[in-house]
Amino acid sequence: MAETSSTVAGSSARRSLLALARRWPTWLALGVVVQSVLDMGDARGQAMIVFLAALIYLGTAVLDRPGAVWVLFGASVVAVTLLKVLDLDLWPALVGGAVSIAVLGVVGGLLRRPRLAAAQVPAMLVFGGLSLLALSLSPQVGGYLVAAALLGHATLDVIVWRANKVVTRSMAEFCMVLDFTLGAAIIVIVS
Repeated sequence: MAETSSTVAGSSARRSLLALARRWPTWLALGVVVQSVLDMGDARGQAMIVFLAALIYLGTAVLDRPGAVWVLFGASVVAVTLLKVLDLDLWPALVGGAVSIAVLGVVGGLLRRPRLAAAQVPAMLVFGGLSLLALSLSPQVGGYLVAAALLGHATLDVIVWRANKVVTRSMAEFCMVLDFTLGAAIIVIVS
């Protein structure tokens, strides 16, 4: 009888660990949120996260390869890190990249594709515009705007996750948790 109960307990523990492991995008997102909150001076600095989220979704929609999203995410982390190490302004590169990718998408017929893919062009305009606007406002008002943009993008993440379109579900889950949790944290911090 002892072997049976230990086997059941081991099996239950294994299932629990597997369930936790399947949520790796959530754990990764929560780690990024903790790092962002600990490093946060002015909440407007988190506008880059909103901008990059929209840019990565747009780039993935243009490529029409949802699996490419993690490669684009990795490339964006490397590019941002490199620009910071070289002490260069991130925003001209981000805006230039967004404009270039949006033009490629429009010329390539992205707006004629299914609605959720086509919606990434106006989403880039809205979230990119809100990110840039937040930088020009006071720290408190700009912080609230960044939080609102993050919560708005979290809504898009839920839609993308449910549809299982545009990006992989793992990225949509990562983004959803990151955007919602960081947006909520900024509201608490700025208040």
